Parts: sequence; structure tokens; C-alpha cells
Amino acid sequence: MDSQTIRSSFFNQLDGTFIWLKDVGVTGDVFRDVFSQAVRARNAAGMTYSQMEAKTWEVGGKEESRSSGWWNNMANYHMDTPPAPKYIPGIAEVLKMSEREVKELIAEQWYGVRPDDRLPRRLRTLVATARRVARVDLVLLNDVARALGDKHSAETEVEELKEASVAAEEDN
Repeated sequence: MDSQTIRSSFFNQLDGTFIWLKDVGVTGDVFRDVFSQAVRARNAAGMTYSQMEAKTWEVGGKEESRSSGWWNNMANYHMDTPPAPKYIPGIAEVLKMSEREVKELIAEQWYGVRPDDRLPRRLRTLVATARRVARVDLVLLNDVARALGDKHSAETEVEELKEASVAAEEDN
């Protein structure tokens, strides 16, 4: 199973809460570690990793619990793999969040997706490409995009004028 299929499968299991996944080739490093921050905050508030493990065991039993080592790794190291959907109820209980909020944290940290993203589908690959461009080159990329937009606007206006001209001739 390829990574795109795995990502799609994971997202389907998240009840379609989010619109899109990060494009292949964009690493998780570009995204904020919001899930890990939530784990660190819970730990800083006094809940040990062992207590987190016990709470997930209490909610999901052995099959759906997360070990204290897993919680420690989530808090302190970059983890490439998000928690599977079956663990979400226990994680939500530990973090004192709704399951939906946990899904949103997972989607943002591992897939670069936020529920408030409103980017049209046709622009998503462009944005993914722009994320890989050096900051100094973003001005050039912006200028090229603006020029192409102006070109498209001019072509659209010419077409509209042609259509109006043809319609006016037909009326005469």
C-alpha cells in the first residue's frame, strides 16, 4: 500500500472531517507540532506519562491504549506516524478534548490540514510547491503569478467584448 493510499485511508477513518491531505513530498517538518504541544501541556499540568497510559487503558482497554513511552515520544521527539483512529477516544480523554479536536490536531500536525483551510482544490498543488520555494524567491513567484493572473483577466475581457460585439451585430 503506498503512502497516498494510507493517508487517504486514515482520512476516511477520520470521518472526512478535513478536505485535503498534504501533497506527497511535503514533509511534516513544515507543519506545527500542535498535537505534541497538547501532550506537553497536559504533562506540564501534572499528568505523568504513566497516568496518560493508565487513562487510555481505562478508556480503550489493552488494545486501544498508548504506552507511557509512546506519550513521552509524542511530547519530546518528532514522530513521523500519527496515532491510529482507534486510539482517539483515549487520547481525547487524556487531553481533555473532544474527539473532533484531537482529529484536528492530528490533521494539522501530520497532514498540514486545518479545519479553517479554505484553499480551492485547484490551488493546493501550487501552494505545496510555493512552500518549497526559498523565501527570497517568493517575490519572483508572486510576480509571475500576478502576471499570469493579469494575462488571464485580459483574455477573459477580450472574450467578453467579442461576445458582446457578436450579440450587438445580431441585434442589428
